[in-house]
Amino acid sequence: MASEDDYVRFDQYENTLVSLELVAHFASLVREKPQLWKWMIVGAHDALQDAMVCAYADSTGTSILTKKSGTRMLDWLNADPDTRVGCPAERLAPFGELLDRCIAGNATFVPLVLTPQQHKDIKRLHEYFRNNFAHFTPKGWSIEKAGLPRIVGAAIDAAEVLMRRDNAIIHMDADRQQRFADALATARKHLALMSPSCPAVSQVPAP
Repeated sequence: MASEDDYVRFDQYENTLVSLELVAHFASLVREKPQLWKWMIVGAHDALQDAMVCAYADSTGTSILTKKSGTRMLDWLNADPDTRVGCPAERLAPFGELLDRCIAGNATFVPLVLTPQQHKDIKRLHEYFRNNFAHFTPKGWSIEKAGLPRIVGAAIDAAEVLMRRDNAIIHMDADRQQRFADALATARKHLALMSPSCPAVSQVPAP
């Protein structure tokens, strides 16, 4: 018989925490092994995406879905329980769309406020750095390290703001809140020791 130890369990809040803890873990190692910036970038991106899901999700969970998926799910939820069949598949809205929704806000969600530089850095984190790592093609890729601390920092700063919203933090018990605070402090301590200028990037197709 399977026991509790046979499983590793996640929800959206745990997913945010472990992504942030990944950033904190590699922040202490990245100066000795620069290639670990990959996991700093991926972790910061995932932490922010997960934080947007945690903070922006409404009581139906449809506010963080694509418009088409959200409409289908709402129609299913509003249908007669005795006649509805086959719960529709949920499709999460793309990162950029979630970010736009958080920035715009709505009747129940206070807009996420970013500086122009933070907005630019987060978009670059997603559209360029994370997407290139997620869909890596044969190439040589040189990334100047100088701006990466600022870019990663912008993502974890936004994640913190979102995770401290009432509808997110209410799901974080004392242990989770302590882990969250510890990971932020560790990541920021090491990021502060690195140069905050903007990176220049070049890609060279592999022969």
